[in-house]
Amino acid sequence: MYYMIASFNSTFPWETCDNWWNDASCVTGKEHTKMLEAIKAHTNHTQTSVEQYWERRVLMVTDSIEDFGGIQWELLGLMAVSWVIVYFALWKGITNARKFVYFCALFPYVLIVVLLLRGLTLPGAAKGISYYLTPNATKLMEATVWKDAGTQVFYSYGVGFGTLIALGSHNKFSHNCFRDAIMMCFINGGTSILASTAIFSILGFMSEASGKDIADIVKPGVGLAFLAYPEMATNLPMKQLWAFLFFLMITILGLDSQVCMMEGLYTALEDAFPTQLRKHKRVALLCTCFGFFILGIPMVTHGGSHWLTLIDAYGASGYALLTVVFFEVVGLSWGFGADRVRAAIKEMIGIQVPLVFKILWKYLSPLTAFLLFWFCVYYYEPLNYPDQRPYPLWANVIGFMLSSCSMVVIPGWAIYYLFTHNKHLRLSERFWRSVRVPESAVQAGGKKSIQELKPLAL
Repeated sequence: MYYMIASFNSTFPWETCDNWWNDASCVTGKEHTKMLEAIKAHTNHTQTSVEQYWERRVLMVTDSIEDFGGIQWELLGLMAVSWVIVYFALWKGITNARKFVYFCALFPYVLIVVLLLRGLTLPGAAKGISYYLTPNATKLMEATVWKDAGTQVFYSYGVGFGTLIALGSHNKFSHNCFRDAIMMCFINGGTSILASTAIFSILGFMSEASGKDIADIVKPGVGLAFLAYPEMATNLPMKQLWAFLFFLMITILGLDSQVCMMEGLYTALEDAFPTQLRKHKRVALLCTCFGFFILGIPMVTHGGSHWLTLIDAYGASGYALLTVVFFEVVGLSWGFGADRVRAAIKEMIGIQVPLVFKILWKYLSPLTAFLLFWFCVYYYEPLNYPDQRPYPLWANVIGFMLSSCSMVVIPGWAIYYLFTHNKHLRLSERFWRSVRVPESAVQAGGKKSIQELKPLAL
């Protein structure tokens, strides 16, 4: 939103090195060779005007997570606006907001294609795409690569967050969810390749302009989109229009994700407290959104990007997400039963799911999640700043505490249930009765319908 507003200027604030936040190392990419060499000789390094605008003006970033440095008030106000939008998108329920969601999902594709077409015409684009497509086998030995890749797949598909379950509950009984799942796999992967090609074509141009390697152009973290897109917009005709549309796209993607996440969370809360929350939905939803707004305030301080990196690494991905996915797929394929899942799909949409899916659900999926989790734990590396300085020990401890909030609850509830239910049975009998759907759910002539099994599944 901040960049979207800034794009109305006739000259973009990230386009020049003449602003109060720029220093002597700033380059725009339009300097001739001798001038660029003189800047390098004087400062020993260069930094693009786009980078300096992002770090020094938008974030006003501090050097460490220990230094909050005050609130970036402009970002605080825009965060409040975004939560107001999320609230009004959901206050009548996600079903009534489907046009909003459709627009948010489809419009970005138009802009990504435009971005790609323009990026391919920039000098250095081939260098960037080559860097993107050239394999680096040594990276496979790094635990963070596997963790990031695995959790990115889970995150982009919405697995483990409850979002798919919450949104799926609004579908009709006969909706073809099997077709949707297969299509989503191809669309999601294709989108990643399309967007990555566009981004790396621009990074190649930035490398050409600044005289730096692509690996040194963008620091790891949350800032990739806010470094590549502004550079791209600067080199387009009618740049104000395209810059506005590009940052509108990013805003829409963020709001779309947040609306779906909030719907997943609030649906779960409504199921847990139906009489209290459904009767007063608008007030309860308002309180929930306001609570998350308060929790987001540390993210818009000057040190907020460091906190966001910490929470992203430990809370929204990695160990916590892998644990949730493991227990989710085990509970579905072994507790409820893979055969019952296949029977339910056949009853709903008339499709007999191939037997190979039973093997994937029962063995390969849990094994993959478990191995990724073990790999991440065994090759654990403490979190580092973009310049490779380590985060302080207390920050990593907070990160593990944050991960445990999601991880401990599942086995914790299982142990509680085991010792408080069916006390007249032996411990082993209690265990087997707890992890499987009761045999009473199966009729003499076959399995009960999915509608009758729904209370048992919940």
